[in-house]
Amino acid sequence: MGGWKGGEMARILWVMGWFPLPPDKGVRIRLAQLLDTLAAHHQLTLIVLADPEAEIERYRGELAARCEDLHIFPRREFQPARWRAIRGFFSTIPRWLVDVELPEVHARVRQLWQERAFDLVIASQLPSALYVRNLNGVPKILDEVECGLFLDQVRTARNPLRRARRLLMWWKHARFLRALSRDFAAYTVVSDVEARILRRIAPEARVAVIPNGIDLARYQGIEATPEPDTLIFTGAPTYWANRDALSFFAEAIWPRIRQHRPTVRLWITGRLPEGITLPRPPGWLYTGYLEDIRPWVARAWAMVTPLRFGGGTRLKILEAMALGTPVISTPKGAEGLEFRDPGAVTIAGEPHTFARAVVDLLEDPDRRARQGRIAREAVRDYDWARLGERYLQLVEQVLHERNRATTIA
Repeated sequence: MGGWKGGEMARILWVMGWFPLPPDKGVRIRLAQLLDTLAAHHQLTLIVLADPEAEIERYRGELAARCEDLHIFPRREFQPARWRAIRGFFSTIPRWLVDVELPEVHARVRQLWQERAFDLVIASQLPSALYVRNLNGVPKILDEVECGLFLDQVRTARNPLRRARRLLMWWKHARFLRALSRDFAAYTVVSDVEARILRRIAPEARVAVIPNGIDLARYQGIEATPEPDTLIFTGAPTYWANRDALSFFAEAIWPRIRQHRPTVRLWITGRLPEGITLPRPPGWLYTGYLEDIRPWVARAWAMVTPLRFGGGTRLKILEAMALGTPVISTPKGAEGLEFRDPGAVTIAGEPHTFARAVVDLLEDPDRRARQGRIAREAVRDYDWARLGERYLQLVEQVLHERNRATTIA
């Protein structure tokens, strides 16, 4: 596909909730892939809300080369004790959205809207929708809507007061998404699990499942010498769900593995959070941020994903599969991934079964090789060359519908 009206390029205003480069973590990988896909066919004006970790000056030129116009603003991080956040308790939308909203971004959107005629508006991640929801007369797409994480927080709350607050947050979140569905031509989610939740919230919404994917070509020819008895966990400890997974693994699973394999090691990649104590049992190594984790994953005998919370499609699992590194995961850790061969990922829901699965893989080189081969084949369904085409089809379908409506009118 290419072009939506006689081969023309559409003019798209796109508000991103993250700085997309470098593509070194899930949300950045998705945004960078979507950006490359759309930039090849349409003219893009980007408004980017840069996260605190963003290396703006290093990648500004590279990002600017992919669009017609680029506007970058520092993202405001949610601070529960801030006055805006407290005031958000009395709002009908989630208070974290009230707190992070930026007047200067609203002003820039209005300026661009008055100066140019856009054919489509895209908002990536929910906070971005705040700035474009009132733009009338143009179709809008809200990308990567997430619901499962908020439901998890309700289900896991033990304290009655905390549960009540999380129920209120969930009610506001659902209400806001339902209201937005009247203004947006389509929502995208990354898994069927998220789609089912969203369709219950907003039955009238058009929901398209566009999974996260990887560029398989980047995982070919990675040379690495396997490190015996080495496991890897590639979820950055800056994310609370990954920290919970590490604590769970350290307390309930790691000792069982060490009983059978005393020399086992675990590498944990990603930036370390400030002011937070992380578990450090014998054999654990926190690598810190790595610009390229592929050689590390390829050297490990297996990847572990002991997640208990969180949503989305697990890009780190897909990366390991593309490198032929076997994966052992909890059901939650692999939630959203669907493979025709169930042997692509080993699923273990209880600490003892998880530990047993890890030990079995470490002790059996044939099993590791077999699962690696199955994984390499199964991950082809998540090649971005296929998934990018699916997203482009959605965008151009929405554009065609708008063009037909304009022609009829």
